[in-house]
Amino acid sequence: MAITVSSIQDDLNRYLGDSSTDRISASDRLNAITEAVVWLQEELKNDHQNVTYTIDFFDTIHYYKVTSTMADLLVGADLRRAEDDQTIPFTHKTARELAGEVNSGSVESAWGIERHDGDSYLVVAHASKYGHEQIAKFDSLTADGGTWVVDSVNSDATNLTVDTTEYEEGSGSINFDIDVSQSANNTAVVYNTSVTSKDLTRHENLTSFVFRVYIPDSTNMTSVTLYWGSDSSNYWFATTTTDIHGSAFVDGWNTVKVNWSDATKTSSPDVTDITYYKFTITYDGAQTDDTDFRLDDLKLIRPEPLTFHYLSWFVGKNSSGTDLSTFTATTDIPYFSGSYDQYRYAIAHKASSLLFYAPLRLFNEASAEEGRAIEALDRYNGLFPKSASKEMQSFKVFGINFNKRRR
Repeated sequence: MAITVSSIQDDLNRYLGDSSTDRISASDRLNAITEAVVWLQEELKNDHQNVTYTIDFFDTIHYYKVTSTMADLLVGADLRRAEDDQTIPFTHKTARELAGEVNSGSVESAWGIERHDGDSYLVVAHASKYGHEQIAKFDSLTADGGTWVVDSVNSDATNLTVDTTEYEEGSGSINFDIDVSQSANNTAVVYNTSVTSKDLTRHENLTSFVFRVYIPDSTNMTSVTLYWGSDSSNYWFATTTTDIHGSAFVDGWNTVKVNWSDATKTSSPDVTDITYYKFTITYDGAQTDDTDFRLDDLKLIRPEPLTFHYLSWFVGKNSSGTDLSTFTATTDIPYFSGSYDQYRYAIAHKASSLLFYAPLRLFNEASAEEGRAIEALDRYNGLFPKSASKEMQSFKVFGINFNKRRR
């Protein structure tokens, strides 16, 4: 059996003793039912609200913006590896504690939720079964094999130096400026034709290149393209217009990802002997001369799928299957429909309590209906398990990590 909001409204009208819209509009009824469902969710926080979402975890990448992909995130419940890899349970910790553990190099598998600046992040500490492969550290112009240079003929990049003050990993990054009149091609290109050779056979079409790009002013930035291959005639390339979270580039450091599976192949690169890498930063015609662009920490990382369990605050769906935060029609379907339809009675009692209180201003009736809703709630609390997990605090002292950068 599955119910719609219409079924709850029938119960509501019975408790009110009135199905007319003389004093209580259709909109008032829908709003009261919505508020009652929200009340039920916040009080119960049980398995009927449980939703799953699969994230691609990239080794060494710990923060994942989920603002849009999990817009309905109320609280987290669990994080799990693939069915055959569930040998290590993930611990739910505070984002503050996780930040310290990540900085100290802890390999304990743990997760937390961090919310700031209007965004939500899933924070994950985990040693992925796939690990990562370092391609370039950019600690010097020659540290990665060959020499990093700018294309000063066909691009606007100029003045390539090593920056030992501002970097993300290791002991430095490479720093360059742009002179938009140098080529007038609206691109800045940095490349190396002789990076230490690697056989990337095991990575082909499975992994992603992840690297850091520092953009002093992102206003006119349009894309970043990475080329990799045997030489400047035989290569793959892939372009991204966003950072690793799918968000627009920002001023400062951006973590950028390009997927091998999305790349275009040119000629016949030898995947067993990859030595050529080129970065192209593209901007629009409004870009002016600027200084201190930076590149750092190029890695190959194969994502490990992790399944995140969380409690959703969506109250249900409409008849077309679209998630809803507010009911707008009696044909809408509450989140528990078909799982435990009997929630309808507690919700109808709660909704009638809200309507007796306002607009009817019948306080005794409102109190009586509130009591019946709470009685039903108490019964539900004993019936179903709760998925929401509490944050654990270990109160341990973090060690000193000499691998992290120092200023």
